[in-house]
Amino acid sequence: MKIIVVDDDVIMLQAIKTMLTKEGYQVFATTDAEDALETIQEEDFDLVISDIMMPYISGIELLSAIKAVNKKIPIIIVSALDQKEVILTAFQEGAEDFVKKPISLSELLLRVKRVLGQG
Repeated sequence: MKIIVVDDDVIMLQAIKTMLTKEGYQVFATTDAEDALETIQEEDFDLVISDIMMPYISGIELLSAIKAVNKKIPIIIVSALDQKEVILTAFQEGAEDFVKKPISLSELLLRVKRVLGQG
């Protein structure tokens, strides 16, 4: 299964990529939402994990753009923001799940498996 992870926090991005790779997933990781969108348009992915607060394109904008390209791809949003409006908007735009930062990698893995129908 192929997963794309988008987060401008390089340390968090690498931690998520390492954990998912160890679990056997093919992982494409990027700090750039525009790069992520281009890659999603060129390749098929089984899941997107995206931060909300990023420069240039927010996670919400990325979520909307991804859903315009592929309505079926599940998206897990991660964010330090705990604002109900932001979370509600993410779900209205088609997010499958929301994980609050700081994230537990084991919790994220459980949610990834659930969203992908593996757990």
